[in-house]
Amino acid sequence: MSIYKIIIGGLLVLSGVMNPCRAEQQAADWLPINDTDLSIQAGSALDFSALVETGVAGQHGRIIRGTDGHLAYMDSPNKPQRFFCASQPDGAGLTFPDHAAADRYARQVRLHGYNVARFHFVENDLMELRTVDFDFNPEQLDRFYYFMAALKREGVYWLVDGMSSWNGVYGDVGDDRWIAKHNLKLGVYVDEEAKAHWQILVQQVLNKENPYTKLTPLQDPALMGVILVNEGGLNHIVNLSPSDNTDLTPLNQAFTQWLVVKYGSIDNAMAAWRESVPVNGIVNVPIRDWNASVRVADSQRFYDEMQKNTLQWMTDYVRGLGYQGLISAYDNWSNLQDSATRSALEWVDMHDYQEEPSDWVKAGSTLKQESSLLNKLAYIRNLASSRYWFKPFTISEYDQPFWDGSRYEAGLAMGAYGSLQNWDMLCRHSGAIELNYAKAGQSNTRQAIHPFDIGMDPIGRAGETLTALLFARQDVNPALHKVDIRLTPEYVFDKQAGIGKLPDALTNVALVTGLGLSWQEAAGKVDKVIQPQDSAPSVIDKVIRKLRSWSGLVHDEHWEQLLGDLKATEVLPKSNVSDSKGIFQSDTGEITLNTHNQQLSVVTANTEAVAFGATLPPPLANVTIKSASAPALFAASSLDGAVLAHSKHLLLIYATDARNSGMSFADAQSRELTNLGTLPVLIKNSRITFSLNNSNTTALHLYALTLNGQRGVELPIDKTTADRLYIELDLAKFSTTPTTYFELATD
Repeated sequence: MSIYKIIIGGLLVLSGVMNPCRAEQQAADWLPINDTDLSIQAGSALDFSALVETGVAGQHGRIIRGTDGHLAYMDSPNKPQRFFCASQPDGAGLTFPDHAAADRYARQVRLHGYNVARFHFVENDLMELRTVDFDFNPEQLDRFYYFMAALKREGVYWLVDGMSSWNGVYGDVGDDRWIAKHNLKLGVYVDEEAKAHWQILVQQVLNKENPYTKLTPLQDPALMGVILVNEGGLNHIVNLSPSDNTDLTPLNQAFTQWLVVKYGSIDNAMAAWRESVPVNGIVNVPIRDWNASVRVADSQRFYDEMQKNTLQWMTDYVRGLGYQGLISAYDNWSNLQDSATRSALEWVDMHDYQEEPSDWVKAGSTLKQESSLLNKLAYIRNLASSRYWFKPFTISEYDQPFWDGSRYEAGLAMGAYGSLQNWDMLCRHSGAIELNYAKAGQSNTRQAIHPFDIGMDPIGRAGETLTALLFARQDVNPALHKVDIRLTPEYVFDKQAGIGKLPDALTNVALVTGLGLSWQEAAGKVDKVIQPQDSAPSVIDKVIRKLRSWSGLVHDEHWEQLLGDLKATEVLPKSNVSDSKGIFQSDTGEITLNTHNQQLSVVTANTEAVAFGATLPPPLANVTIKSASAPALFAASSLDGAVLAHSKHLLLIYATDARNSGMSFADAQSRELTNLGTLPVLIKNSRITFSLNNSNTTALHLYALTLNGQRGVELPIDKTTADRLYIELDLAKFSTTPTTYFELATD
């Protein structure tokens, strides 16, 4: 056995000891949610409709790339607009809602503070129980168009995919539209029939008149933008998408032809690769080969060219239909080849996750149960290192999904860093809105929390509430500086073979100041340009990097040097407490990440929040956690426009963990699922005590809120110290139902 296996095995054992957790639920550990109404009540502390502009979506003309590169309205191109997105705005149902329900959902989208909604896998709903290509279910098509109109009336824009499903709208798929029957995402590169299928799909869904708006979706200024194909990059399709039944022959033939053009012949190409000529003369693209070589570098150059050509013909087609709005594509993977392709986009959209369940909710599906703070928010750094300066940048998918016990981190982390980076849109995936838990008579609804069912998960919903305040309300200020990572073909393809990612030393910049890319030359004024020169890591480099990460040996000499340079050039102030050992503070001073103690804190004028693990966090400016029975998210936000210390109306958020009744696992760390469970949803029985500085101490009252924002029981407050409250939140002591929301108010 190698030394690396010994060390890795020991570290895994230690991680299990350090994160004890029971596999079986004990009644005293989890409290059932008795109130099933999830519809935000207008006028309540959770009514965030003020974040959505009054009037219909599109009243200012199309959303465009503004003069500074941010999203803007056509009638005010100099004024950036920020968008907060509800993914799958009708919840986790399997079909579109009827008209009455669509009106309720659309109103709830607004009340939650969302000003854009993402429609995803529309094809699956439209092809419900259909057996003929393009034979859309007429009821579902009508509901889809009505729902779009209802959202538009509420001031909510739309974000759509030209195609989401690898099955498109073929009629031979069967009842389960999620199976891997076809692979149109590959076909649109190399197959004329597949290209025609995509064109007809776009034309039939997005270029037909909506009877409720009297415009086609492509004509409608309420359409924020079109993502041509969801997650359609070739690296993803070849290496990770459903590929067991995928015929790569057409792609291999195209690759072979590309090699002939580049080298003059296959013999010459194989000589450059130092490989033998294939017997059949067809050269296969590499599959899951992440080691730099001439073969891999050529495949990545080929992918880049294929993707740019496909982007061009798809864009030409949509423009030919009369669409004048924003277009994007290739919205996942932060590999350098994909970043090179995205340099050709007018608007960059991206996806990334802390982790995803290995096999959805089947028995045996696993999650690692690792805090995102321990890996320095790698998924957020990946997103940040995909952004191009002076182009709109949006996130249409991210999550730290159920049943991750640390998912209370996600709303704080993404809301804070998304605002620091001044991104244009955040969209947590998915199922953003649920009207209630008890959907009597609706057989297609979920009967338990699933991964990515944000509306069903009180922890996910609490995080979204905080994100609305930090990002959509813009409580967190944008970074004071711009650091530009200059990419070139030589670096991407020669040094990194297209498969590498930017090193941690560079992506760490996103945790302290603004980070973005440029392609070969600057597109505008930035504060610092970095031209990376590192070569692709070897296998042993990757192993050592992983070992250092797992063992806590995170000191990075390159980051230490870069950090010193950022301070020396005053990109970071000298007072900034960031170091090379796991502490990162934003140049604004508002965000501090301590990876070793698993703590992320945000201190702004209107919100103070902290996510923490086993160690209590240090005091914030006005909030001090005194004790906590479990790792948690805690936040206090002003709701009346006054600064936190003088606010007369505050929202408190306290979130730990939630599960389904009867949920069980094969191990003590809750990593391997054995039974998903069912309703009612259970919230972890927990307790926190804290103090809060506020000048209105004597007049404030504390209420536990139901999950829809209604006031429940009034809770005691210790007011013995002037201008300082002492509060205990003990979920087991509520006489009604556990919750994640509390309200402080003078009335």
